[in-house]
Amino acid sequence: MIKIYIKKLRILLAVCVLSGAGLVLLAGCGGQPLSTQALLNKALDDASRGEWENALEYLEIVTEREPRNIAAVIFKSLAYEGCGKNDLALNSARLAVKIAPNDFQAQYTLGRLYSKDQQKMQDAITPLLRAREIKPDDSDTLLLLGRCSATLKLDSAIKYYRQLTKNKNFKKRAELWNEMGIYYAERKKIRQAAACFVKAYKLASSKPLIVLNFATFMDQYVGESKRALGFYKKYLKITVPSPNSEAQRKRVEERINKIKANG
Repeated sequence: MIKIYIKKLRILLAVCVLSGAGLVLLAGCGGQPLSTQALLNKALDDASRGEWENALEYLEIVTEREPRNIAAVIFKSLAYEGCGKNDLALNSARLAVKIAPNDFQAQYTLGRLYSKDQQKMQDAITPLLRAREIKPDDSDTLLLLGRCSATLKLDSAIKYYRQLTKNKNFKKRAELWNEMGIYYAERKKIRQAAACFVKAYKLASSKPLIVLNFATFMDQYVGESKRALGFYKKYLKITVPSPNSEAQRKRVEERINKIKANG
């Protein structure tokens, strides 16, 4: 999943003013010195191939020489994450925010990393709100704020989701409407939830999660078990049996049998 941030990272490195970009840090081929920018580019090439440990080696050199190089510090946080070293990733993101509290990418990265851990999710809200202040219309920030707020049972979640529905790139994403449906269903706002689940289903009627949530909503929240039956069956049809889906498929099969038994 970390690879989805490579494109943003390229932009970050392109627009950041790199302090001391001409400093000699490492000898390249033929004894030619590598600048900070060259080292970051090499780290980026390694990261693009998923070779995060190699990328870290270059980043360690840069941050040792230039500890306040914000681009390198943020990049280092992503590299630690890519290596599965989440505590070190958080430490680096915290340092980035300390160095540049008004840097959007620093605040967003810290918030995103906090959001990955259920125990730390509450800590994600502050940096994400700060990121939103810096860049109010960023859709990734709004989505993450919505998800974190919804998980934490905060009423503010819906305002972030609603703002995303005005974004042309998000208003046709079934996942957004599905999450809004869950938000309303958990608050017993059945009419609003129904509208969102129907919208999600119309946008992605072949996605297992969307189909299953639609079936579950009709079954458990609306009390339309017989209507839900067809959607439960569809879920089983469109999911590929695998170790990851086995438990969920078994629960659905059991529910189908129970509905049939009840007539």
